[in-house]
Amino acid sequence: MVDPLSIGEAAKSLKLSPTRVRAMAAHGQLPAKKIGDRWLVERAAVEQRRSRGAHGGRRFTALNAWALLLLASEEEVEGIDSSVRSRLKRALKLEGLEPLGPRLSLRADVSVFRAHPGEIAHLLKDPALMRSGISAAASLNMGLVSGREVDGYLAESSLRKLVKKHALSPADVEGNVRLRVVPDDVWKIVGSRPVAPEAVVALDLSEESDPRSARAGRDALRQIDRRYRARGRARRT
Repeated sequence: MVDPLSIGEAAKSLKLSPTRVRAMAAHGQLPAKKIGDRWLVERAAVEQRRSRGAHGGRRFTALNAWALLLLASEEEVEGIDSSVRSRLKRALKLEGLEPLGPRLSLRADVSVFRAHPGEIAHLLKDPALMRSGISAAASLNMGLVSGREVDGYLAESSLRKLVKKHALSPADVEGNVRLRVVPDDVWKIVGSRPVAPEAVVALDLSEESDPRSARAGRDALRQIDRRYRARGRARRT
């Protein structure tokens, strides 16, 4: 690896939290190498991701990211201004979910943990957790099944209690639990539910390093886009 970056340097360059960049490195979403307790990230990959994000436009706030994903999932959204709703709908119509993906990164702050294998089933049923990604794919008939890991969202205020309840330990690598933490004020518009909205699950899968999961996610995003645009055409006729 030539001229690598530390987690802190990569986080600053990408305008992400160090926790999120560390999780991206641990799950193969960002080329990196762990030496002892320290992650080193490939500089070229960071620059490429930053350039892609810059050309795609400014990132949506957490609230607007969730509002857009709910709209794409054919759900009503409360608590946002009508002009903002119109802009989000226009972005979905003109650009589509897959191109907008890099701009939706603020929807949650990702933390990786390790749980005892026997605890996985209990964690997946915890009412504080909203399953997503590989943990929700089977529920939405996306052709993927996994019972050995956890991927899901929860409110920021629920994190500490859930970690303690299930005896989770922080993990930089080889973690089997990915928790996507959402600010409490944004969580209110999402609402408690066992499975994340379809567009959220698809987007999370599309960002996976596993080729099969990423392909299933991208396919789902395109299907969602086609349905959304078809509804728009139907309303005009």
